[in-house]
Amino acid sequence: MQCEVCQQGPASVYVTDLTYGPDVPHGELGALETKSVCSSCAAHLGLPHATTPAQDKAVLFKLLKKTAQKSAKPVGLTCPRCELPLSEFRQTGRVGCADCYATFAPHLEAMLLGMHQATRHVGRGPGTSAAESDRTAEIARIRERMDLAIREEDYEDAARLRDELTKLQSEGESA
Repeated sequence: MQCEVCQQGPASVYVTDLTYGPDVPHGELGALETKSVCSSCAAHLGLPHATTPAQDKAVLFKLLKKTAQKSAKPVGLTCPRCELPLSEFRQTGRVGCADCYATFAPHLEAMLLGMHQATRHVGRGPGTSAAESDRTAEIARIRERMDLAIREEDYEDAARLRDELTKLQSEGESA
């Protein structure tokens, strides 16, 4: 059989491609395209070819490895930015980028509930003392109570809470 590219040498490399078009349903085979070329044309086209059985095995192994890598696309939910699949996130418990938090939000919330029985941090932050954390929490509670007093038009209680808040804040600045 003659080479289909140069029409001169004998064909020694036979390539079969499966082509998929937009009209081919997922999971079904596409159209088969076969091409017969000589070894020099195969080398020129960058097609894998070999001349010895040992080279045949090496070429076949490379082709299989490349095909497996191309077809190993993650299935299911993946992060649009870093392409981290949900399965890997669940396995490692680690995200790949900032967008993963939004992408995996429902799964992350379930994971946090399972690990910590909460989805909101309530402990002290890094670099803060327990006293400072307690004072910050007390300031937030007083502000909430003061806002409620203002909404209910209890201005005497709101003024008392304002003074308490001012005192607590000044203690924090002096410490």
